[in-house]
Amino acid sequence: MNALTTEDLLTAYAAGTTSPGLSLLCATHLSLAPKARGFVGALEEVGGSLLLAEEVNGVAPVNFDAVLARIGSDQGVSAKSETANPLEKALGKRLDDISWKFRLPGISEHVIETFEGEKVSLLKARPGSIVPAHTHSGIEATLVLRGALKDHGRELFPGDISIAGPEDDHHPEIVGDETCYCLIVLDGALRFTGRFGRALNLFAE
Repeated sequence: MNALTTEDLLTAYAAGTTSPGLSLLCATHLSLAPKARGFVGALEEVGGSLLLAEEVNGVAPVNFDAVLARIGSDQGVSAKSETANPLEKALGKRLDDISWKFRLPGISEHVIETFEGEKVSLLKARPGSIVPAHTHSGIEATLVLRGALKDHGRELFPGDISIAGPEDDHHPEIVGDETCYCLIVLDGALRFTGRFGRALNLFAE
């Protein structure tokens, strides 16, 4: 089981502590998931209420019950999620207009070059494709944009996030009959494992 959950990631995003790449992933997630917007909006309201309480001699009342009741609802939309198509804004073009590079049979990639210290990329994979087993030295967060992906034993659809850490050795696979598009943020090195891991690692260098 992953140490870091989607809720942990969104909480960090609401607090403004996520990296630029993860911030893009969270903003894109919010554009696809109304309930997540409610969750982040409620967290931001809690944070704002706490700041206001501190400004008013530390005694201003905070209605936490009302705020927490909004978590998981479609209300309380985050101001951070108001920008339409945050991914397209970062790309400077539509998803359908970007260029792709071959990586593995059935799998292509587009690296977004404007991020430092982490790899932010888009993955395009045909139905039935399997990403070879691999692990990472850091966190790998994957957001499904289109199609469906199976990872860690669960199926993920547009708006869903999968998070893998250094303890995970996994091999995501594309399910369904639609080409899958994902946004992936990796803050450490990726290392292929399994039968052909050594050869794939040489190919990836």
